[in-house]
Amino acid sequence: MGETNTPPVSPRDQEPNDSDEEIVGNQNEDEDFEVIEVYEEDIENEEGAEGEDGENEAESEDGMEELDTPDDALLTFKQHTGSVFCCSFEPKESKLVVSGGEDDKAYVWNITDGQVLFECTNHQDSVTCALFSHDGCYVATADMAGLIQVWKVGTKSVVWTFETGDLTWIDWHPASHILFAGTDAGDTWMWKIPSGDCKTLPGHGERNECGKILPDGRRIAVGYVDGSVKVFDLKTLAVLQHSNGGQTHTNGVSSIDCHRDNNLIVSGSFDSTAKLYNSQTGKLLCTLSCVGVGGSEDQSSVEAVSFCPETSVNLVVTGTLSGKISCWDIPTQIERQSYDQSAGVVKLVWHPKHTHLLFSAGLDGVVRLIDSRSGTLVREYRGHTADLLDISVSFDGYHLVTSSDDQTCRVFEVNVDH
Repeated sequence: MGETNTPPVSPRDQEPNDSDEEIVGNQNEDEDFEVIEVYEEDIENEEGAEGEDGENEAESEDGMEELDTPDDALLTFKQHTGSVFCCSFEPKESKLVVSGGEDDKAYVWNITDGQVLFECTNHQDSVTCALFSHDGCYVATADMAGLIQVWKVGTKSVVWTFETGDLTWIDWHPASHILFAGTDAGDTWMWKIPSGDCKTLPGHGERNECGKILPDGRRIAVGYVDGSVKVFDLKTLAVLQHSNGGQTHTNGVSSIDCHRDNNLIVSGSFDSTAKLYNSQTGKLLCTLSCVGVGGSEDQSSVEAVSFCPETSVNLVVTGTLSGKISCWDIPTQIERQSYDQSAGVVKLVWHPKHTHLLFSAGLDGVVRLIDSRSGTLVREYRGHTADLLDISVSFDGYHLVTSSDDQTCRVFEVNVDH
């Protein structure tokens, strides 16, 4: 693997029925996409080698074998031959996982035995994004060079491909077979799958860093390298809001999330702040400073932001490169609780059933489960011997899958009695 196709380590058989293919609406060639609105009930109802027990043998950066790393994993997936950049659960049955890595490969595999269902071939660069559609019918894989492929899980075959140029992120619409992608050029693409009908949300000459579809399914929030945030209408493609002037971050937007009430957006930035916006008016509501005591802005870069999924709880969480996780009370803008995991935060994911519990993936290879009500550690999940790069939780909350620089994915059982 040459250096040119290796991204930097980030700190940071179900067939569709006939109606599925028309889920975005019947349309003539000249008609716009019909984007389904998502209602609360929709949201709520929505390795090729076997793992081995015992101690892991791996090499640390100085070449020394690490023989004493405790391993809590039920299964270790070892099919990849390079860093594994992404992993994601199939959303319905949660027995399948897709993972993509530095070896230019992606695999769909089963968490019960680690067996590969199929390999997503033809990528010529590191696979940095891999996600199932909302119903598990399709899986999308994308590499750094901009090749996106969509596979039909039931037939294990490619149904659509596209090349964009350098790509930064992909995401699926939460209720439609519509795929989104952001690029270095700044545009946001959206395609109807499998027809490939395309629309483009225009950029403004700045790299598109991250995007998030709002829970209503009608809008998307996008963050850019110049520190600004845009909100687009997915039907008309109009820019509804664009933060500018003093409302923007002073550095690039690293992460973005949307509140389930559809009224709030939070963006995290490399400038060590998080900003809360009103998604209806675009007004900046507040700026949260995430610089820790004695810390620098470089160490306090906000790598992850997330609203508590319980709408009655006015809480937003930030995680920084220094390892500080802060739980902020939204009305008062006060840090209610905090936890220092002493290793950079890669990603934050809420438990789907116990919505006060938060998983944090760390650059030390450890996943921590944190109680946001008290800021205390519930338990740790260990086994990786290098940085974590991604985590995903099954829809029922019983399993956690992780991917790492150590070239493996691991599956952990989540037992929570809270």
